[in-house]
Amino acid sequence: MKLQFGEMLKRLRKEKDITQEKFSEVIGVSGQSVSRWESGVCYPDVELLPTIANYFGVSIDSLLLNDNQSKQADKERFSVEWNNLEYGSKEMLDFVKEYCRKYPEDDYYVWSYSCVLATYILKNEEGREENLSILRKNTERLLNNTQYRDGMLELMVTACNEQELDKWLDFCPYLSVFNRRGALVYRYNRRMDSEHMYIHQGLEALENYSYQLDRRYPDSFGASKKAEYHRNVLSIIKNFGNGNEPPDGWKLFYAYKQLVLSACLFGEGKTAEGWQEFKSAIAKYKYIFNLNQEYLDIGGELFSNLKVNKNWTVAINEKGEKFDLFGISHLSFYSCEFLYNFLTNTRWAWFDSVRNEPEYVEAIRWAELQK
Repeated sequence: MKLQFGEMLKRLRKEKDITQEKFSEVIGVSGQSVSRWESGVCYPDVELLPTIANYFGVSIDSLLLNDNQSKQADKERFSVEWNNLEYGSKEMLDFVKEYCRKYPEDDYYVWSYSCVLATYILKNEEGREENLSILRKNTERLLNNTQYRDGMLELMVTACNEQELDKWLDFCPYLSVFNRRGALVYRYNRRMDSEHMYIHQGLEALENYSYQLDRRYPDSFGASKKAEYHRNVLSIIKNFGNGNEPPDGWKLFYAYKQLVLSACLFGEGKTAEGWQEFKSAIAKYKYIFNLNQEYLDIGGELFSNLKVNKNWTVAINEKGEKFDLFGISHLSFYSCEFLYNFLTNTRWAWFDSVRNEPEYVEAIRWAELQK
């Protein structure tokens, strides 16, 4: 077991603001002895340990910490001192840097240093490139550390220049608790760029709502329960608009959910209600395919007054600026090939009772012509 007596003694002495010479006089040894203890060359006689411990007001055990105990004590001291410093200041930056030098293999201090460094970069142009270089190295180092990976990417996305933004965003998944869009929202929030933060929050809402509302409901629960689930989904989407009709940008998504609901209703034997939803869904498909507008409304303030193209790959704001959408293009249902495949898929056994009906056959024929 390696003792950390020398480091502990030096730290306690400095905290008490006493020189080696003065301390040596207090305990009755030479200044050279104290210097040798602190440098780790040797240790004091056992008989002196109570005197030293009493002088500093600590236990003898605390003077003889092993490596792990010393590291834990340092982390506790680090946390206390950290909270007394101005976040993002040069003083805090230098403070954390010292711990990184002392514990170069400890990712905790690299993470802490990076947090302060990212804030410092945003506040100070001086030394920006050098500090960005350090932050890059830290991020690359922690990419394989599951505890710090996502946080490091957020810091890097926040602090980096526009030229390398996509490089770091490519490490972020499209849709998950930590995602590409969320990292962008974090970037503009930290940069106090309210305009772009507002836009990306709207895009984030669209992507998250789309993903969540398209979650599959198990067929094994039965047609009745699945129908109720889809009624709730349709109610939510309808309220993105005026409460009676979904906005045009959501209509194809809504129509798909109506088709699923119609299948459930046919499966329940509620034929008249099933046809009502089915015909309404096909009418929405025809309406959207006949629209000439390139960009469609999706719900006003809830989605930052953005509009989207029909296949949900690009959004546009009120200034005409365009933004790529992440991870939801497969949910647009704009392709009539999708509609054709859906209607002809034998997996949907609940449609079997109506597959030969004129309305159903006509819907398939129309979808096939549009492919």
